[in-house]
Amino acid sequence: MHNYKLVIEYDGTDFFGWQRQKQTKKTVQETIERSLKKVTGEDITLIAAGRTDTGVHALNQTANFKTSKKLDTKKLVYSLNSVLPDSITVKKAVKVKDDFHARYSAKKKEYIYQVSCGKKSVEGDYFYKLNYELDFKAIDELAEFFRGEHSFKPLCKNKTDKHDFRCNITKLDYKRRNRNKEIIFRIEANRFLHSMIRALVGCLIDAGRGKADVKTIKQKFPKGEKIKTTYLPAKGLILNKIYY
Repeated sequence: MHNYKLVIEYDGTDFFGWQRQKQTKKTVQETIERSLKKVTGEDITLIAAGRTDTGVHALNQTANFKTSKKLDTKKLVYSLNSVLPDSITVKKAVKVKDDFHARYSAKKKEYIYQVSCGKKSVEGDYFYKLNYELDFKAIDELAEFFRGEHSFKPLCKNKTDKHDFRCNITKLDYKRRNRNKEIIFRIEANRFLHSMIRALVGCLIDAGRGKADVKTIKQKFPKGEKIKTTYLPAKGLILNKIYY
């Protein structure tokens, strides 16, 4: 068997997430797997580094699959892109070692969350729009607090099958662009919980708009007490990079 790695970009707006589902064929995984079958003639199982939720986008999702056929990687990219919808692009294909696993071989992942801010905010399908100004000192203080290894159970939704809530956030920062109309958050960690980034950035935004008190959050969080936060919409979230 031959093992191949794909680097994939997609607009998740019209997809019900990455993972294949019984009730719908409109997932990123199933769409690419159907295209792989057209190209290889085999039933392919595609393994992704990150199983993005409904509406979440990716610039550099990584996935791998195994096939009995030896493939020309340049032709593979061309052939897949010729049958995939415009919302999905295979950027690169590489033959990798047999033990490479897109999910379990990953060391860390980086996501971006994009916000447009203020009365003259930027419109777009990839931004969460705010109609008010933010206190960036409060955001900075809380971002510094969340960096490092913590249990992020206080930010999780009540219903979860997770038992290990610890994640090590190695990067949590932001840049302001376009005369402060755009705020681009970058979050890098060894792993993420379900909806964690949308809750985390939502918590920062709540602090920035004065809806949440930073001091109270810093007291409750280490005790594992539930933090009430805004879960931001999926459209601003982008899987940016996978590190191996």
